Amino acid sequence: MKVFLTQTAEDCLWAIWDHDRLYSEILADAFQRDIDRFIRDAIGTNPEIGHVWHTPRGIRRLIFRRRHNIFYALRDGAAFVLFIFDGRMEINQQIAEFGLDVEGLIVRSED
Repeated sequence: MKVFLTQTAEDCLWAIWDHDRLYSEILADAFQRDIDRFIRDAIGTNPEIGHVWHTPRGIRRLIFRRRHNIFYALRDGAAFVLFIFDGRMEINQQIAEFGLDVEGLIVRSED
């Protein structure tokens, strides 16, 4: 299955990278490669791997390295990653900031 990162997911990854680079840019870059590969391989191979986190909106959550929460939704035969949060963050606050307009977060190409 194709896996797409929404703009909000990309923004989340940039925030994580920006934080991690303060310790080491090499480790920050390696983390980004690892989480990107994990997202594409795990969700792409088995889209239902994440447990249903919010049933009405069809949002699933998958955890990477015991602390990074990956929220995604399945639509039209594709997976759309909505958010990626460090589990040490206040997730409810983050979701309140970004909202939960799942359809609005998903940008589909017209091809």
